[in-house]
Amino acid sequence: MTIPAAAFPRNGAPAADADKECLACHAADSTAGSVHADLSCGACHEVTLVRDSGDVPHARNIPAPNCTAACHRERLAGPPGESPVFYPDSVHGRAYLERGVGDVARCWDCHGTHSIRAKDDPESPVNRRNIPVMCSSCHDDQAVVVKYHIHAERPYQEYLKSVHGRALFEKGLLTFAAVCTDCHGVHDIKAAGQEGLSARRPETCGRCHVLIFDKYQQSIHGREALAGNPDAPLCVDCHGEHTLMSPGDERSPAFRANVPDTCSNCHARPEVMRKYGVPADRIETFIESMHGIAAGFGSKAAATCSSCHGVHDIRPAADPASRVNPARLAETCGQADCHPGMPDRIRGQKIHFRPDEKSAPALFAVRSVFLWAVLFIMAVTVVWIVPSVIKRVLRSRKK
Repeated sequence: MTIPAAAFPRNGAPAADADKECLACHAADSTAGSVHADLSCGACHEVTLVRDSGDVPHARNIPAPNCTAACHRERLAGPPGESPVFYPDSVHGRAYLERGVGDVARCWDCHGTHSIRAKDDPESPVNRRNIPVMCSSCHDDQAVVVKYHIHAERPYQEYLKSVHGRALFEKGLLTFAAVCTDCHGVHDIKAAGQEGLSARRPETCGRCHVLIFDKYQQSIHGREALAGNPDAPLCVDCHGEHTLMSPGDERSPAFRANVPDTCSNCHARPEVMRKYGVPADRIETFIESMHGIAAGFGSKAAATCSSCHGVHDIRPAADPASRVNPARLAETCGQADCHPGMPDRIRGQKIHFRPDEKSAPALFAVRSVFLWAVLFIMAVTVVWIVPSVIKRVLRSRKK
C-alpha cells in the first residue's frame, strides 16, 4: 500500500494520522513550536510511504523540499529581493538549481529545518541579530572560500571590527546597524562582479545614509556613478566594504591623513584622468605643496583633498556650487580651522601647479637658479675640494 505525500492535507485529523507514522521514527524532527507547526510532513517532503516494507517505509534518499513549489510564491511588499521567489536567480539559487552544487546555501541552511521560526523571533537564525553569525557559517569557512573562489576571505571577522558590527554587537543598535542582508540582499544575493550587485550600489548605502546620499548624487562622482559609469568611485571605494570604519578612526581610508592615498586610487591613474580631461598630477603636486609637506610630517591641521574639494559634495571647479570654484575660494580657504582672514593675494595662489615656464615663470626662474647653483657647488666639490682632501690625507700618512 502506498500513500502519496502530496495527498496529505495541511490541517485536520488525516494530516495528524500521517504525521504519526513519520514521527514514529523522526520524533526529534517534530515541527512543534515552529511556523510550520500546522503543516504535515508531506507538505514539504515528496515521499511515498510503503506498508510492510521493512525498517524504512520509504526510499532512503528522498527529494529535497521545494519551498516555492506550493508555498512562498507571493511577492512580498518589502524591499526588492526579499521574497523567496527571487532565490532561483541568486548566486546561491543558480549554483544549487542549475549546477547541482550541494553545499551551497539553501532555504533550510539559513532558516533551519523543522524548527523554523519567524524572522522576528530572537531565536531565529534569520533574525537581524543572528544574520552575521548565520552567514559566517559558510563565508568564514576557508574550505568554502577557497573552493568557490570567494573574494572576501573572512568577512565576519572584518565585520566584527567595523562600525556596523560594533554598532550591532557592542551598542545593541539592532534596528539601525547594517547586517549582511541590508547590503547584499535577502533572497536575491548576487555574486561579486555580477552586474547590479547590491553591495556596491550607492542607493543601498543611501537607504540608511539618506542625507549623505542626497549630497553624493549631486556630486560629480555620484552623477557619474548613478549614470552607470564604471570609473566613478562608489561608497565602498572610499570607505571600504566589511572593514568599514568611522572617518575618525585612523584605520579608515576616509581618515583625514589617509584621504590623499584614497583619492590617489583614481587620481594618480593617468589613463583614467586623461579620459575625463583631469590633470593626472594632482596627487603629486599636492604632496609637493605646503599642505602636502605639512601632512607628510604628521600635521593634523594640514589641509587634505577633502578639506578643499569637499567629501560627498565634490564638484568640478567650473561648477558655481563647487567649493574650489574661484568665487568660493575665499569661503573655502577662510574656514575657521584653516585660514580665517587670509588676504586675497595669498588666497588666490594655486595649490596644484608645477614650477615651469608656462604656469609659474618667476618660480621657474628662481628654481632654475638654485638648481644650477647646487650643481655648480657639487662640481666644485668634486673637482677641487675632494682632491685637496685626498692630498692632505696622503701627506699626513707619509709624515
